[in-house]
Amino acid sequence: MMLKRALLTLPVLAALVASCAAPTSVPTIGSAQIVSDFESYTIRRVGFLPFQPLHASQLAPQDVGSIETSFHAEFASSTPYDIVPLSESDLSEIADLEPFRKGTYAPAAILAIRDRYRLDALLVGSVTARQVTPPLVLGAQLDLISCETGQTLWSADILLDASIEATRDALGIWASEELGEEHAARMAMISPRKFAHFAAYQMARLL
Repeated sequence: MMLKRALLTLPVLAALVASCAAPTSVPTIGSAQIVSDFESYTIRRVGFLPFQPLHASQLAPQDVGSIETSFHAEFASSTPYDIVPLSESDLSEIADLEPFRKGTYAPAAILAIRDRYRLDALLVGSVTARQVTPPLVLGAQLDLISCETGQTLWSADILLDASIEATRDALGIWASEELGEEHAARMAMISPRKFAHFAAYQMARLL
């Protein structure tokens, strides 16, 4: 009887161990829309265009660059695509896409970028809000544009505000699990670089 009781206890102990070892899932912040026929598109190489600030006077070029670095690294490691970073000099001879001023993407520009770099799609991003002193704030918008049709296949936006409890809670879980550093959660609350990394992580999960 004792042996039978012990054997019955083993699955319970295993379940408890597994539940303790399982990481806490990071709450999702941000939203995304995707076209219904997304799976019909063949996407392998994706051009990652330079981020554009909506309020250029409020954002230093080096700050935009650090955000781009975080997003490129996260999307390259977390998505199944070959992410090709494109600099301003790479696009110097191509007409600006200007999606946020004109409300559309120039087909000629998309085709020119596609043919030059053999791309299937483009990731076009913009910084929509930024505060680099605590409480940190970072807003971003990203569109995935088909180089074949010019259609927006996926669009996402996020606004992280460290003064909001939901942001702080999600950031704390992510910092502890993903960074694995001592005092990582506290540092992520005051480090613009880690904050941008967290924003990139959140948006890559939506694609």
